[in-house]
Amino acid sequence: MSVAHAFVSYTIRDGKNKKSVMHLNFPENVDIGVLRLNFVPTTATLLNAIIKGQIIAAGIGLEVDISGATIRATPDADSDVEEGALFTGITAIGSDTTFRVPTIDESKFFAGTTVIDGGDADVAPFITRIISGQTVGLVNVSPSDNRGEDITDITTAVESFQSSRR
Repeated sequence: MSVAHAFVSYTIRDGKNKKSVMHLNFPENVDIGVLRLNFVPTTATLLNAIIKGQIIAAGIGLEVDISGATIRATPDADSDVEEGALFTGITAIGSDTTFRVPTIDESKFFAGTTVIDGGDADVAPFITRIISGQTVGLVNVSPSDNRGEDITDITTAVESFQSSRR
């Protein structure tokens, strides 16, 4: 069982335009407002003074215990983070948004193509979750783009190769 915690991340770009992410952990009961309004920006100033790269983004996240989820215990031997699928969606205001799923199972593609089969028995519920979110009681949580706009459809899902950082 993992211990839940919050974290702050800073994305730093180097002179070769490569990016790396730095994480700072916090207990899960940390005041997110204080992190967002005070800690993150003032620490970015301090971090900037000790690095040669450029801080291009900062974020706050919450590590969640997934021990109750049905997931594999180890990665498949042939899995590769460089092989993935790029999902493109459209938001409620008509903007495009994308996210990448690394180590995609190649059996999820239409045979002989680089296109994900959206009707696959495993892919379809995943796409539905992205579009509809999940409602618990009266509260719905639904993925959005980086502007907070609701994703209303997945328009494409295609093979995507991405070089690993390590």
